[in-house]
Amino acid sequence: MVKVVGVGAAPNLLTEEAKEIIKNASVVYGSKRAINLAKEYIRGKIVVLKSFKDVNIASTDVILSTGDPMVSGLSYLGDEIISGISSIQLVCARLKIDLCDSCVIDGHAKDEKYIKKELEKALSIDRIAIIIGHRRMDLEKILSGKINVVICENMGYPGEEIRYGDTDDIPEISSDMVIVVANPKAGVTEPGQR
Repeated sequence: MVKVVGVGAAPNLLTEEAKEIIKNASVVYGSKRAINLAKEYIRGKIVVLKSFKDVNIASTDVILSTGDPMVSGLSYLGDEIISGISSIQLVCARLKIDLCDSCVIDGHAKDEKYIKKELEKALSIDRIAIIIGHRRMDLEKILSGKINVVICENMGYPGEEIRYGDTDDIPEISSDMVIVVANPKAGVTEPGQR
């Protein structure tokens, strides 16, 4: 049974369950970042992968997924999923957003047209949109109307940054580890206000 284990979005976010599974794995697959987040617990062979396509994984192996495998992760590769703490959860905690009041949009490898369409859906039902983004996203092509914008970068890392703005003054994205929060409530920028 292949296990996909969430290693969390940043250092020190591994759950006790994840640590035990990683310690007992004979082979551990993962991206360089995922391996680095879990390396102190890995006892078996390490296989660093740049791509998970066409990988032959034995049924006793473990695949590491950054964040949580069920949030834009590698859950499709496993028979059993071990949750981790995602950057989405960190953003919700920092900004005091109830996840039930939001819609999560995977914009990581998507174009602006797709992200804009998904954002419009979220805003049409009065939800806060939480977009998993990337450095090259052109927010001026995605955002329209009067929307509060929060750029959350490097969540959980020492260089974590949270910058507030709106569609008239969109903060710049400077990291590939970025979450963009778009709040449809004009004038609301303080954490926890809806």
